Order: sequence, then C-alpha cells, then structure tokens
Amino acid sequence: MNTLNRFTWATLLLVGSLTTITACKSNGTEPEPENPGNSTKGQSGYLVGKVTDPQGKPLARATIYTENTVIKGRGAEVKSATDGSYKIQLMKDMGQWVVRGYILKEYNDRVYKILLDPENPDSFSENEKPVRHFQWKLTGHIPDVSLDQYYGGTAEMFLDPNADGLVDNENVEFTFTPVGPLIDGSTGKTLKLRAKKRYNTSLKDIPLGRYTVTAVYKPTGEKLRVTDAWGDDLLYKESVTLDFLGTESAYRANTMGIGYTNRR
Repeated sequence: MNTLNRFTWATLLLVGSLTTITACKSNGTEPEPENPGNSTKGQSGYLVGKVTDPQGKPLARATIYTENTVIKGRGAEVKSATDGSYKIQLMKDMGQWVVRGYILKEYNDRVYKILLDPENPDSFSENEKPVRHFQWKLTGHIPDVSLDQYYGGTAEMFLDPNADGLVDNENVEFTFTPVGPLIDGSTGKTLKLRAKKRYNTSLKDIPLGRYTVTAVYKPTGEKLRVTDAWGDDLLYKESVTLDFLGTESAYRANTMGIGYTNRR
C-alpha cells in the first residue's frame, strides 16, 4: 500500500470514530440543562426548593420566607411557582438562616393558615448552596419537639358543669365522621378519639375538615350529648356538625370546641 492509500484509510477511520462518538453523545440520554429559575439544585448565593401538596403534587402560591438566626425578624419572602419551585436570594455575610412556609386555604367559607412541613429544618448560610423542600401535611408533629404542636387541627373538650360525673374524660370517646372532602380535597376517614390523659382536655392532630361529632362514655356505653362549645345556642344534641375556626380567630385558629354532657 502506497503512502497516499495509507493516508486515505487513516482519514476514513478517524472520521468514522468521530461519527460514532457524536452518535453516542446525541442518543437522548444526556440530561437537558435546567431552567435556572426553576432549579431545585443548590445555587451559590440562593436558597431553592420545591413545595408539594399532601399527594406529592406541585403546590403553587405557597408563601416561603427566611429568618436570620442572629438579627431577628423576617427576611425575604416569595410565592412558589406553578411547578412548586421557589428561589430566594440570600444576603452575603449574614450568618445562618432558617426558612419557613405556609399556605392560606379557603374551605367552607373560611380561610385557614396551614404551616408547611420542611424536609430539612436545619439552618444554613448563603455559601452552602442550600436546598429546602416543603410539603403540606394533613397530620403529623411539627418539627420543634419542644412544642406539642401538630399540622392537624385541635378539638378542645368542654364538660358541662351540670353533668353527672364524667370527670374521667379520658374515658369519653368522640367519633368524627367527615362531611364532604377534607381541606385538601381528599376523602377523610371516620375517627374515634380519646384524650390521652386526665388533665388533657383536647384531641390533637385531626385532619382539617368538616365533621359530625358524637360521643360515648366507654365504661358504660352511654351515649352522651354534644354541642358547639363556641356556638350561640349551646343546645346539647345527639350529634353536632362542626368546622374548625380559621384565620378569623386570633389565637384559636384550626381549633373547634366540643361541649359534652350526660344530662338529659
């Protein structure tokens, strides 16, 4: 083989190799670049994350805000996008930050403020490329274990002062039957709940919804009469349909009051 032919074969082999490599890189398996505004990968100088609903779907219009751990007070605030993502620029050299989130949800002619559950509640600085995701949860303990607070609502129990006994309120069982869908649109379950301790006069972590409530004294099986403890008439009945208070209450939001008695 002369010199010209050897050169021609070498050229063809090189072209074939480059074509093969190019084909491998263009086979569709390489990820496309992300939109920087919607990325949930860490970005220097920014806090990014995603917000989802109880079913794990993207949640838009959630409020996400930062707080500095040294200089107290709210920092920047944003709303999550239609795909649930959010992005907050962090100030340099300001130490550690924490992030919190909530939604305002209209349900049965009331507005409820619902805290969002952080996937990672730890603090961060602006140079850590922090990522913090949130989810709306119907129930569960709020991360600060020093506080007895939950994502679900609270039912406060009020014993009729004219009732005959019933001081052992842990033996009173309340049945909550959902009326229509829960606040997130899902189908609720019938709940049977009792207070955990004698001095505890509340039932906690109930999925927000509208419920028909009945009560029974378990030691005897006696059916009790119930009422809306914060209603206008305070008439005791076999059952009562109740909503949780919303943001119209300054300090009892996401709470309902149940009065109960064995007096006829």
